[in-house]
Parts: sequence; C-alpha cells; structure tokens
Amino acid sequence: MPVFLKNETVLITGGSSGIGEEFAYQLAEKGLNLIIVGRNSERLEKVYKNTKRINEKISVEIINFDLSQDIDLFIDTIKFFDIDHLINNAGFGLYGKFVNGNINLYNKMISVNIKALTLLSYFYSKKFIEKNKGGIINVASVAGFFPIPHFVVYGSTKSYVYNFSMSLWAELRKFNVHIMCLAPGKTKTRFFERANMKNNQKLMSVKDVVYGAIKAYEKNKPLYIPGISNKLTYHLIRRIFSDKFVAKLLEKTF
Repeated sequence: MPVFLKNETVLITGGSSGIGEEFAYQLAEKGLNLIIVGRNSERLEKVYKNTKRINEKISVEIINFDLSQDIDLFIDTIKFFDIDHLINNAGFGLYGKFVNGNINLYNKMISVNIKALTLLSYFYSKKFIEKNKGGIINVASVAGFFPIPHFVVYGSTKSYVYNFSMSLWAELRKFNVHIMCLAPGKTKTRFFERANMKNNQKLMSVKDVVYGAIKAYEKNKPLYIPGISNKLTYHLIRRIFSDKFVAKLLEKTF
C-alpha cells in the first residue's frame, strides 16, 4: 500500500500554484523532500520559501521549466534524482468554441496535458518497477468523464488522463507500483482565469481536494473524485444518460 513516508522524495509538476502548490505544502508537513516544477519563477520562489517555512528540515528543489517545450530535455535534467512518488499536475484548459480557438494553444495544451504526463509516467513507471515500490498521481478532471462542448480539447485531454491512469493502474499493481487518478471538479485555483472562463458557482477548497487525494492515495484507491456532487456526476450522469444527450444538453447550458 503506497504511503507518503518521511524523507521520501516527490516530484510535483505544475507546482507553482493551485493543486500542485497545495500538494507541496501538505507533503512538506509530512516531512517529504520535494522537487517542484513550474513555469513561473517568482511563484516557484514563493512556494520554496513557504515549504521551508513549514518544514525547514526537508530538501526542496525548484525547477523552472515549461513542459510544453522539450520534455526529453526535462527528463534528462531530472533523471538522476531518486524519486519515490510522481504527481503529474501540470495542465491547463481553454474555454470557447473549438473553431475560434488558437491552434498553437491547442497544441501546447496537448503537449502538457497528455505528452508530458505520458512520458514522465513512462520514465518513472520503469524506475518504480525496478525498486518494487512507488506511485504516480495523475490529475484529470470531472470534465474528462463525458463530452463537454466549449471545452472540446481540454475535456478530451482529461478523458485521456482518466483512461490512461486506470489502465496503467491495472498493469502496474502487481509490481507494487500504485497509480491514482485525481479527478476534481471546480476548485479554487487560477484555472478559470487561465481558461478565459467566468465562474459564478461554488468552488471546492484546494486544501480539501489535496487532503482527500492524499488519504485516497494512501488507501490504494485508483480513482479519487472530491466532493459529493462530483461523485454523483461520475456515478449517475455518465451511467444513466447517453453521451449524445449530455453533449447536446451541455452545448446549450455550459
């Protein structure tokens, strides 16, 4: 059963804000060493200082890198670190009609949300199998459970993350390597700002999302969906209604 043990090392992508940042803080409290990756150097410095303030005894490394760029170069940079857990949190979305979107941003989204996550999972899965221990948390979204118009590319990338993670979990469990898919709903992060999307609905606390995710991971769960309404979305809507019905409904209301 995977447990975040004191003095183990965790690699967190997308660690300069939101869910990734909160993972850094809560794992620092548990005494884990951190390697935090992000694109914003100022925010990374802030996270570094905050984690050291939480626990001055842990080792914290920050890496300023854009995972939409040369992911092979990034892996070459970090390959000598002894990692015990990987948290693939880096990702972003864009809201709007598909044909009105920027193709370069779509390409970048696919590179971060799918390619970087897949290649990092591949590299560390092999490492963890060799050690006969370790684990990966891949951050998906409830948006990946069904077709969502106006979130065409983002929702599709998160559908990939969900199916990829559940499939990999089934393959690696016999090697004592645990894979968990974290699929949050609307959470208090910078996501909506980056996605150019207004939001008037109640948002989940990022602290609650991460706290629940850590507990679920340590209980060996392959999928964690924070929040009752999000769980109902997964268990009821996607099982009762057809994808065609959901897509047509959301095109009008979302």
